[in-house]
Amino acid sequence: MAQKSPVLEIVAPPTEGSITKPAGPVSTAFYPDSIFVNPQIIPQFKGGEEALVGYMTKNMRYPEAAKFQRVTGKVYVRFVVNAEGRITDATVARGRGHGLDEEALRLVWLMPPWQPGRQQGHPVRVSCTIPIEFRND
Repeated sequence: MAQKSPVLEIVAPPTEGSITKPAGPVSTAFYPDSIFVNPQIIPQFKGGEEALVGYMTKNMRYPEAAKFQRVTGKVYVRFVVNAEGRITDATVARGRGHGLDEEALRLVWLMPPWQPGRQQGHPVRVSCTIPIEFRND
């Protein structure tokens, strides 16, 4: 089979004194499987940041190995909030070990649905990273 060569459109540059306008509205369409990093409206845990901290505090189980070795610090978890507000693709971006990484992932996977991010009024998938702090008080 012969391959078709791509069609190129040759446009003459504007002449001096001419005013050029776009042929129509500028399309800013995106693919449904796109993952945004900075959408127009970011996803939010239902109830806001205070509710997220409350969820983490209520559900966190400090790993025994980390307690015994007095390991503290933040675990950064990266995940995607899909267009329905559910968590997908959760991974540890920067961990501490001693069971803290696994506990941080468990907390993220069990989170209730979020309010999804929006781009041009449409719910979209958004990549998020949150720190989960472990303190052995």
